[in-house]
Amino acid sequence: MKIVLLIGLALNIFAQEAYTVHKEIHDLYFKNAGKVEATYHAKISSQTSGVITYVAYDVGDTFQKGAVLLKISSIRQFANLEEARLDLENTILDANEKETKYKRLQALDAKNLAKDEDMTAARTAFNVSKKTVVLKQKKLSRIQELYSYTEIVAPFNGVIKKRFVHCAEKVSLGSELFEIYNEDYLRVLVSVPESLIEKIKEHKEVLFTTKGEDFKLDFKYVTVFPSSLNYSYTLRIKVPKRLVQNFHDGNFVGVRFKIGKKDSIYIQKAYVHQEYETPVVYMKHGKKLFRQFVRLGESFRNNVEVTSGINDGDIIVKNEK
Repeated sequence: MKIVLLIGLALNIFAQEAYTVHKEIHDLYFKNAGKVEATYHAKISSQTSGVITYVAYDVGDTFQKGAVLLKISSIRQFANLEEARLDLENTILDANEKETKYKRLQALDAKNLAKDEDMTAARTAFNVSKKTVVLKQKKLSRIQELYSYTEIVAPFNGVIKKRFVHCAEKVSLGSELFEIYNEDYLRVLVSVPESLIEKIKEHKEVLFTTKGEDFKLDFKYVTVFPSSLNYSYTLRIKVPKRLVQNFHDGNFVGVRFKIGKKDSIYIQKAYVHQEYETPVVYMKHGKKLFRQFVRLGESFRNNVEVTSGINDGDIIVKNEK
């Protein structure tokens, strides 16, 4: 794990030709990249086989709960459904006939006009027909459920993270179709060294950097988990809903934790020049100007830290002439 220490500050170095360097106390930050992770996500797989006839969304698209994401050809499923419906209707008609015959024999039996064997046969036929109706209803329900799988419906509001299929592609039972997530429930996972965890807890200041902007968070969003594998801690940072539009599952963002303060020198980037790919500044001593090679640290907006080469009280200028 690469660890970078960032000096955080809010400087206001005026854009002047000559500038007297000052060492000042600035906040010291630990910086590392954090990975955005959705806590509410799902993989959607096909529950039937067929050919995809319609795909409504692509990667990055948002959708609402109940929206149709994809359709699978339903010719065979529809034929099975119609056959099961017709079979059930015929079974119900047959059961009604057997019920009518049984009731007629019951009326005759009350007058001692029906034979016992006829009553037994009618009763048995009627009971069997009722059980057959129940079985055919269950069969129809199963086929209706399979038919419903030809339309893939969104289980929650979310975003398409991955799409595994295309229109006109054949799929089978269990084929992966989409990976989706809810963008309202995101967190950032970031590792910090064990040696800094107490300082992070002490200062309780955390910032996200994404799309060139800094976002300061309340430390209540941070949960600490120790790891025995590499003597580090994993910090899980819940992304507040006011910021979720700046984050996407799987992306990386800059995370900074305040760990103390440090004396440092920052100057405007306009004072730094490159000579043979080495940074230099133009120093003024009396009326003379000369080049001074410097070593640079972290950048902060339009300013850059100078870790060596110039000292407190030195005068630098923007241009050699």
